[in-house]
Parts: sequence; structure tokens; C-alpha cells
Amino acid sequence: MSIFDSEIFVIICVTGMILFKFWSVWTVSNDSKASREGKLIFLGLISGASVFGIMAKLYISMAMGLS
Repeated sequence: MSIFDSEIFVIICVTGMILFKFWSVWTVSNDSKASREGKLIFLGLISGASVFGIMAKLYISMAMGLS
């Protein structure tokens, strides 16, 4: 497996993880009858955590490529 194949695999896994997180938070908030503000807070927190994870993955990939 080349490095290109492993990078594609990681991107696919991260995308699937993000989609699952959004779906699960939305489903739980709908089932619990959360207010609109509550839904937006949870989605904002999940979005922030997702962006942090993606940026960390990109930084780690870049740092490993430099060595």
C-alpha cells in the first residue's frame, strides 16, 4: 500500500466519522426534543471538534512528510 493509498483511506475514514457525528447529534437532539438553540450549540461544538481533528491530521501528515 503506497502513501497515496493510505492518505485516501484516512480521508475517507475522517469524512465518514464526521458524517456519523453530525447524524448522531442531530438524531439525539430531535429525539430529546431539544430547542433550536440547543441543536445549534451541539452542532457548533461538533463542527469545531471536527475542524480541529482535520487540521491536526493535516499538520501531522505535513510534519511526517518533512522528516
